[in-house]
Amino acid sequence: MSLDLSTSVVGRDLRAHADPHAAALVHGDRTITHGELDDLIVRRLAELDLPARSVAVLHGTNSIEYVVTYLALLNGGHVPLLAGEHHAPLARAWDPAAVIAVDGDEVYVDRQPRRRTPLHPDLALLLSTSGSTGGPKLVRLSARNLLSNAASIAASLRLSPADRGITSLPLHYCYGLSVLHSHLHAGASLVISDASIVDPCFRTALRQHRVTNLAGVPHTFEMLERCGAESIAGPSLRLITQAGGRMAPADVVRWSRRAREWDAEFVVMYGQTEATARIAYLPSTMAEAHPDCIGIAVPGGSLRLHPVDGHPDDIGELVYRGDNVMMGYAEHPSDLARGAEVTELFTGDLARHHAGDGVFQIVGRRSRFVKPLGLRIDLDHLQAELARSLADDTPEVRIAVTGDDERLRIAVVAAPVDRVLDQAREITGLPAARLAVAEAGDIPRTESGKIDFAAVRRAVDDASALVDETLPDRSVSDLFRTVIGVRDVQPTDTFVSLGGDSMGYVECSIRLEALLGHVPNDWHVTPVSELRPVVQRTRLPRVDTTVLLRALGICLVVGTHMGLFFFPGGAHTLLAVAGYNLARFMGSIDDGARRWRAGLRTAGRVALPTATWVAIGMIAFGAYSTTTLFFVNNYAGPESHADDHWHFWFMEAFIHLVLLTTALLAIPSVRRVERRWPFRAALVALTVSLVGRMDWAILGDAYNQRFRTHSIAFYFVVGWLIAQSTSRRERWVATAVCVVVVPGFFGYSPRDWFIAGALLLLVWRRELRLPRWLLQPIHLIAMASMWILITHFTLWPIFSARLALPQAYVLTLAAGIAVSWACRLLSRLARSTVRTLPTRHLPGAPPCALRPLDA
Repeated sequence: MSLDLSTSVVGRDLRAHADPHAAALVHGDRTITHGELDDLIVRRLAELDLPARSVAVLHGTNSIEYVVTYLALLNGGHVPLLAGEHHAPLARAWDPAAVIAVDGDEVYVDRQPRRRTPLHPDLALLLSTSGSTGGPKLVRLSARNLLSNAASIAASLRLSPADRGITSLPLHYCYGLSVLHSHLHAGASLVISDASIVDPCFRTALRQHRVTNLAGVPHTFEMLERCGAESIAGPSLRLITQAGGRMAPADVVRWSRRAREWDAEFVVMYGQTEATARIAYLPSTMAEAHPDCIGIAVPGGSLRLHPVDGHPDDIGELVYRGDNVMMGYAEHPSDLARGAEVTELFTGDLARHHAGDGVFQIVGRRSRFVKPLGLRIDLDHLQAELARSLADDTPEVRIAVTGDDERLRIAVVAAPVDRVLDQAREITGLPAARLAVAEAGDIPRTESGKIDFAAVRRAVDDASALVDETLPDRSVSDLFRTVIGVRDVQPTDTFVSLGGDSMGYVECSIRLEALLGHVPNDWHVTPVSELRPVVQRTRLPRVDTTVLLRALGICLVVGTHMGLFFFPGGAHTLLAVAGYNLARFMGSIDDGARRWRAGLRTAGRVALPTATWVAIGMIAFGAYSTTTLFFVNNYAGPESHADDHWHFWFMEAFIHLVLLTTALLAIPSVRRVERRWPFRAALVALTVSLVGRMDWAILGDAYNQRFRTHSIAFYFVVGWLIAQSTSRRERWVATAVCVVVVPGFFGYSPRDWFIAGALLLLVWRRELRLPRWLLQPIHLIAMASMWILITHFTLWPIFSARLALPQAYVLTLAAGIAVSWACRLLSRLARSTVRTLPTRHLPGAPPCALRPLDA
């Protein structure tokens, strides 16, 4: 493995052995050869137009454009700093020339004011250590590091041009990046996918493109066990690799045997970012004999043990030497000018060497570091940071922190538990599900006066277990049971498959965010087993755009109706959002019976509360009429728009459209067309719906055209169309629809263009980043938007008769939120009571098993 690295251009030399006519990257129906990739890299480098040799933060999802941009930066002599979605702290700390975001086919370049930080000539790449709980800390990697490790991995796995991998891991993660590097070095090809490994699209890609190599972390294989390991089996598969954390020996044996049955190999690998990626591998022939070992050093590297005081002679700290060992760490931009400072990597792992077979076994860690979710956390540093952050307000605070790779335990004296939890989340980026905080009378100590961390762990576990019994959100399954109201939740179930709809979406997403730290945009169709805690470091968390529009829309509706201000358009925006959400939830249900139940449930969750409120108004105040009660007022009620019968036009139109959509999708031919061409089908539906807004279809008073279902259905369908616009071309078509179709309906430009602008925001930004302090009020209002809409006509006249309009406005919103909260609580208490009622059966007959609604 002889490499001349003195004049290396990394992006070019990675592919020095590639056939220009052979496939390099594959995505869907698109295949890019190595020669075509060269051309794309040259063009991308010119498009980026960055200052000579500079740092550029690169973030985004797995895509061809991401790979092209990354290789263009390497080829141009720039230094990519690969980041996950929480890239903002990196941009602030490292003064890059640009922050480059890749979103599917789009590449956005945000050029930054540059301070001309000197860069060492050997520096090629910057990766996060996944590392310190303090300030940003990066691993400095050279061209030698990247190329030598790519060659080592290719040699250890015997990669050849005939191999084809797939991006089953994020490319900003060193393991996922090593898959790209090693395949390019071997002249092999790579299928680019951003889908989960249990996603049907991923399985289709495996077979369609004849993937030979699949990489995964322990969680990958946990998901496959739950959702069906056979889903990845195929005649082309020859190699499965595992790294990114310790896999249980029994699982190693099981997967090794399974791979052998598939005529494939299962190879366990071990590595660290500080060694570019891979340090050791366990040959497949040794997996069953040594399932608890990391194996031998990769070609070109060597391993040894360094003695550690207090441990037996046969156990020491694992030390690695090789060309892939990093140049060193960087904690400040000035560090980027430094050369190589490390020749050996002290891994921090304690290991044992089995001399007879030459393999190494990890037996523990040397220092108080843990890695929950792959985030390396110094427990001593966290303990000191928590004490420092709380000392100003509570000087007597005392804190002890311990934990493992699953969970951190924090015992606290003289400080509020909630505040400690918030601070711990802020410092570590971990979600609440990975943190346990308990108040202690005192910090346990040993006879020598040192903190007794074993006692701390026991005390916190005991205390948090008691707390957990009172909380519904101990797991995703418990949360779904609570919000959706189902009994049984399986690992393969999703929010949609369990019967969740747009009415419960907001509450569920809020509580998932608190439980997991962050949830993906498509969480509602993601299996329960895949909804796992993730690191959340950013101070600007994400919020679903529909949640923001629901909150904003209902605030505008109430304020305009009260006369506090005049800003119409909120209700019709909400109707479009309803169409968008219905497409997300109902569009993914294939079973006809379940689709009928979902549609009826969604309509019922609006109809029953509205009818109840109307009935109370009819009895108590003589308001409304039977046409309002039975949701036919839009057509059978009085013509006067000033009459209170029109208070619930939105609810009536929503129910009509949900039932109509459900009925149409129940027709097999319509459903087949909608499933095969979802965007085109939405365009056809929009064309049909536009007929209803024409003048000849007014059906009575022209003013009431803005309320009747057939006239305003196009707003609902535009929302559905936006939900189905997934490609860039479809989003541009949806943009044109919003600009052309929406304005002109009301003849009041501010109202028309507000609605169009809100929908354009939904087209291009499915999620938004907002200050954390805004999330709680937005979530509360959005979650209660239905009840606010139902109750505000009755409540605000009462409040405004005694208070100024601004105070009455706030109180009206608050009252709607309170009613919403009370109704949800009563509903859950009722469900809980029903579940605990004893079952009765005829004498001599077996008790009848209760069946879930979806059975």
